[in-house]
Amino acid sequence: MSHKLSRPRSLLPRFAVSGLAALGLLTTLGGCGDEESASVSFAPSCPLTHIPPEAADYYLYDGKTATFPHLVTRASILKLQGDCLAAGPKDLKTRIALRFVVNRGPAATSSTVTLPWFVAVLHGDKIVNKHVFRHTFEFPANLSSISTDTKVITVDLPIPPKNTESDYRFEVGFQLTKDQLDYNETHLKKVDYHAY
Repeated sequence: MSHKLSRPRSLLPRFAVSGLAALGLLTTLGGCGDEESASVSFAPSCPLTHIPPEAADYYLYDGKTATFPHLVTRASILKLQGDCLAAGPKDLKTRIALRFVVNRGPAATSSTVTLPWFVAVLHGDKIVNKHVFRHTFEFPANLSSISTDTKVITVDLPIPPKNTESDYRFEVGFQLTKDQLDYNETHLKKVDYHAY
């Protein structure tokens, strides 16, 4: 029996725009190969992916005041990448990675930075699952600003791969404390994210 190849479908064609920020979906992951599927010969439709503006930036202060001399780390989501492919007749596999731009503040005492981020899975208006990840990296000694990519993570959905809209969607952003979320909501600005 011959098998048809199912090409991963980029999430790029569908965008959601909210408030001050251009919020988007994922672009095609570089280096991702085709996967074999006996039952699907089309690129399956990916769930809508949204970055809440208040979760698109990460500020960490040293606990004294939220002013520049006390800034430890500032990060923004610069780019989202990913694709969807069939994992079987009743399963959709979504691969997601983020690119951050990160600045080391004057109050930083370590070259190691850990950025917490999340992917929440919504079905309709209900959160049915949430995954929190931590991206840890070292700042080079001679740089105070760099971009860094997370590992590719996989989210499987129990839905048939198809090229029509589904009731599932993703929310992606930084996992923030209440104080960080309050700060972002107070200082909301246009995020650095853009699509390629």
